[in-house]
Amino acid sequence: MKFRNDSLDIDANDPFANDALERKPIVEFVETVITKAEGPMVLALDSPWGTGKTTFVKMLSAQLERKNFHCIYFNAWSVDYATDPLAALVSKISLLDENENTTLTSRVKKLKSIATLVGKRGVIAAVKATTLGGLDLDKEYEAIFAQGNGDIASDLFDRVTKEGELLAKFKEELQAYVQDLQKEDEPSNLIFFIDELDRCRPDFAIELLERIKHLFDVPNIIFVLSIDKTQLEISTAAIYGANFNSREYLRRFIDLEFQLPQVSDKPFVKHLLARFELHEILSVRNNDFPSDESDFLDVFCLLAKTTNMSLRTQEQSIARLAIVLDQTPPDEYLYPILVATLIIVRVMNPQLYSELKSGSASSEELMTWIFNSGDNTALKKSQEAIAINAYVNAADTDTNRKKIRLKQLEAIEGQTEFGEEEDSYSIKVLKFTRHLEKVRSNRVPKIHRLMEKIDLTENFR
Repeated sequence: MKFRNDSLDIDANDPFANDALERKPIVEFVETVITKAEGPMVLALDSPWGTGKTTFVKMLSAQLERKNFHCIYFNAWSVDYATDPLAALVSKISLLDENENTTLTSRVKKLKSIATLVGKRGVIAAVKATTLGGLDLDKEYEAIFAQGNGDIASDLFDRVTKEGELLAKFKEELQAYVQDLQKEDEPSNLIFFIDELDRCRPDFAIELLERIKHLFDVPNIIFVLSIDKTQLEISTAAIYGANFNSREYLRRFIDLEFQLPQVSDKPFVKHLLARFELHEILSVRNNDFPSDESDFLDVFCLLAKTTNMSLRTQEQSIARLAIVLDQTPPDEYLYPILVATLIIVRVMNPQLYSELKSGSASSEELMTWIFNSGDNTALKKSQEAIAINAYVNAADTDTNRKKIRLKQLEAIEGQTEFGEEEDSYSIKVLKFTRHLEKVRSNRVPKIHRLMEKIDLTENFR
């Protein structure tokens, strides 16, 4: 049994082989926009954390590479310990020179030298040349360190002038590098995929955007930013203050925005069950409990959608199911409806989960939370919501409360006329409760027993 979902491999020859989110049409649409664009351009792919952006951009990158575009994947979060992101970006560029082309190697060497100088803003003042057209950067850099900091406090105007010349030289070398990189009959664009930007230190994220704007704004370079724009706006506000207009500020750096559409949950969860090797385990149980997998899927997907659960959180929740399954003998009923419900409540509403475990919260409080999270009317028409309510009633640790609830449902049933949505829903819950009593013979476990299995997963976090 697997307790961790390995990173999804993207096949260079078939990028969509593991496309569990069915995003091929969206990838192909964005691909068309990029292939027709004439850089420079910055495209932002916006979607909340944990919604599969990394997999999306890797499929997109692989698809473009199949058409001979030069692509660079840059995980910004993995290098946000650095003072300046420029050196990391230039290092990524150097990896494109697989055949060690003399011209490309020379240009990358110059780019690295300039990036080093730009990254140490204070020493720019010590550059003695008034123009940098023919500057031997290696010797100049050595000279700067040889003389120490003596001239760093030189004239402000001179310092600004030299920095401007240095940045212009960087863009000139970068543009020449991109031109030299292209072979005959190949696409002209170099494409950077910047991932996890919204998870970086706020100052690093802003510095990276500034570098892209001022140093990489050259023909035939396209940046694709994989971001949660809301989180990036929060990061910006953390630097400039709560009253700062972060949204307008970020528009300076982004030319086009594309909101990744919401994906269907059920294919993704089925894919997770397969990748965690749970489908096979559940299939073995099907001889005695044929509905274990389908019941879990139906309830889990309904609640995941209702509570806006991210794909990453869904993945972590399936890992919890793996551990629960490991503690449940093959000849013992899983109670998948309860397990799916409790796993999601634990992640999405820890306070309610704790109250359910202690017995201070009832099934009605659970259902109120569920209904308030989504479309009340639609949920009350769903068989899954009725089953959840009935199972949590049956698993209630408070016997008196359970009896009172049952009498309330029977009182509604005893009314000669009903037609309201609430009444109809309550009677369906009562019928399902009676079905449980008949099928399970009052053997539904107390809710805290199942929670003990789920809570053991914390030891593996």
